[in-house]
Amino acid sequence: MSKPSLADHEWAKIPGSNNIDLSNDNTHNMHTMRDMLNKTGPGFCLAKWTQVSMHLGTGMTHSCHHPTPHKIPLDEIAANPSALHNTQFKKTLRKQMLNGERPSECDYCWRIEDGSKEFSDRTSKSLNQFSFGDHDIIAHSSGDEDVYPRYMEISWNNTCNFKCAYCGPNFSSRWTEEIATQGHYDLPHHGGYNWTDDLQYLEREQNPYIDAFWQWFPAASTHLHTLRITGGEPLMSKHTFRLMESLLENPNPSLELAINSNGCPPDKLWQRFIDLVNQLIDGKCIKKFILYTSAEAWGTASEYLRHGMDFDLWKRNIEQFLHDTRETKVTVMSAFNVLSMSSFKSLLEYVLSLKKQYNHNGMFAYLESSGMDVNSQLIRPAMTTDFSHTELVSFSARSSAAEWSTRVGIDIPYVRQPDFLDPKAATLELLNQCLMPAVDFMFRNLSNPDWNCNTGFEVWEASKLKRIFTSTLHYANNPTNPQYPPKLRDRLWCFVQEHDRRRGTDINVAFPDPVMQRFFEQCRSEH
Repeated sequence: MSKPSLADHEWAKIPGSNNIDLSNDNTHNMHTMRDMLNKTGPGFCLAKWTQVSMHLGTGMTHSCHHPTPHKIPLDEIAANPSALHNTQFKKTLRKQMLNGERPSECDYCWRIEDGSKEFSDRTSKSLNQFSFGDHDIIAHSSGDEDVYPRYMEISWNNTCNFKCAYCGPNFSSRWTEEIATQGHYDLPHHGGYNWTDDLQYLEREQNPYIDAFWQWFPAASTHLHTLRITGGEPLMSKHTFRLMESLLENPNPSLELAINSNGCPPDKLWQRFIDLVNQLIDGKCIKKFILYTSAEAWGTASEYLRHGMDFDLWKRNIEQFLHDTRETKVTVMSAFNVLSMSSFKSLLEYVLSLKKQYNHNGMFAYLESSGMDVNSQLIRPAMTTDFSHTELVSFSARSSAAEWSTRVGIDIPYVRQPDFLDPKAATLELLNQCLMPAVDFMFRNLSNPDWNCNTGFEVWEASKLKRIFTSTLHYANNPTNPQYPPKLRDRLWCFVQEHDRRRGTDINVAFPDPVMQRFFEQCRSEH
């Protein structure tokens, strides 16, 4: 039986456009893609070819974030630098997919597909714009080919000036130092936290994986749709700046470049970063730049969760980036966890203020051009008291291009590991007094395409927090194991006690909210 091709199917278009709608919201195209994949095989997924995450500090790779990364053999990259993506192990899995098998490492998707009618990430990642167009070539391949990815995510090493509560030695040199001198955290019930045997190449050391990358990248970069640099803290690595400078010398005008940053590197590095972003954008060396930065609480709570953070400096730097760059985006990545709850609404108020400062709205631009004082009459009164005196940019000065009309956004994944930070550890009081009001705040400030488009939260942004709230509330009232939440709270209590002892912090100072104080008291009582 011949394998299907894209042209064999009817694809829904974006309304008012001839472009195919590749969003996960288009259920027709999601169904069509899943059916087409299954005709090649029930385990066929384009991401195994088109996507790669490379952890060059440890020499690990995987395609898609669900499977566990595997080691890249040094002998393979010595003979073929593209083995950073095309390991023999990965080629074996590709052949399994083409031959109707389901690789065991992809069991996350198989559980979803076998247990429900929901779409798994196999479908969404294959429909994505960095995979869709390559379907026919991949479906007719043998699996032995060396291929170039369309989406590349790289981390150079674990160099970082933070040691976040939910992070560890593989991604933070500060964590590595702590574990080396004081050992892992000894916690009850499910074992300790943050031990590791993975050896990291240090920033100053010769790294054969980075050497291979620089041999491969000139050719690979011409095939990329998206390149995202993660960490560690990317701005503390010389390789990040070398890559940005290489794009100045060898432009890729169709490339979407993204960098994750904690927003608090040394001042000279932050300014150098902003200068290079402006050069890349002004020179049309790339198509788009997105800054991903992290915060999941407010003020002292954020500084506790993200140890090493200067919260006021983070705010100043993010605001400087938005003010001093053009045609760029900032997405606040909030790794939502139980310690986020008491102050998360304050973080949302700040993000909303940035949306109102920098996102474009066509209706408001029209009103402004017609003599209406939109900022004074509509925008400023809608901002919370803490941000009501913020300087506002006129709508005529904001980019009207659809690509840049939404410069500020928020994404809210939630923390499952370490388990003691899982929102399931929350009490009903925390959910009632902290999380429910935060969800309500997002839905009361939604963006409306007929009026305040882009200047509020998007439905998908608010829906992510709503899902966290409803699933956590359901679990609190119907726990599959009634002993599990108390065990999480016991582990959390032991963690924060050891955290405070090692780092000289104080949960009572970091989390002064009375609701949070009562939560910690319950954690202590269950120890």
